[in-house]
Amino acid sequence: MIEMMGVSKSFSGKDGPFKAVDGVDLSIKEKEIFGIIGESGAGKSTLMRFINALETPDSGQVLVNGVAVDKLRGKSLRNHQKHIGMVFQHFNLLANRTVEENILLPLKLHRYDQVLTIDEVLEFTGLTDKRSSYPAELSGGQKQRVGIARALIIRPHILLCDEPTSALDENTTYEIAEVLRKAQNEYGMTVVIVTHELGVIKTLCHRAAVLEHGRLIDIMDVVRNSGKRSEQSYYARVLEVLKDE
Repeated sequence: MIEMMGVSKSFSGKDGPFKAVDGVDLSIKEKEIFGIIGESGAGKSTLMRFINALETPDSGQVLVNGVAVDKLRGKSLRNHQKHIGMVFQHFNLLANRTVEENILLPLKLHRYDQVLTIDEVLEFTGLTDKRSSYPAELSGGQKQRVGIARALIIRPHILLCDEPTSALDENTTYEIAEVLRKAQNEYGMTVVIVTHELGVIKTLCHRAAVLEHGRLIDIMDVVRNSGKRSEQSYYARVLEVLKDE
């Protein structure tokens, strides 16, 4: 379980300090697909980065399976982080490495007790025939599949996805969401996905937290419905898409 208790984080901007995250309380269940949604600047990515301690809160506490990760240092911090996979918005692939080499990169950086084989992740993500290709030879959806395969090969306990579909078209977005859903079912990870796309939340997540200007507005169960559009506030549109009317 992931728990955040009263977490806040400020940064310096061109107009002075601002709170990216403001007093958020949040619990994410084990093996849940949990969404964090909000407009640009809502604090979504900062909140997610608390989980792998790439950011630490100025106040409050972050617990993962009862461990205060914001207090971890040195070897303990590295051990925590190596069990967390990351999928990025812009893929973060090395242009001069093949698909296989990009996927295997985490295994060059750390030693793991239990990993998947390269053949398993290539087959799982539908990339077997792209094994020796370079990123420049791939479509956007294929590049993101490489990113997912790279995250999965370490058999992570937690998979963090930061806007994983925002650089993709609508059809490819749906395909990537299905790959992520299948990965969670197959490997039993906790998945946290940050996005501003309501369709991704509706397609993929069990629950979603709505952020606005760094504050937690609501946590809701995701309910399949007609998804009528509204021209009201962003939060009102979220409610109409994700909840029963």
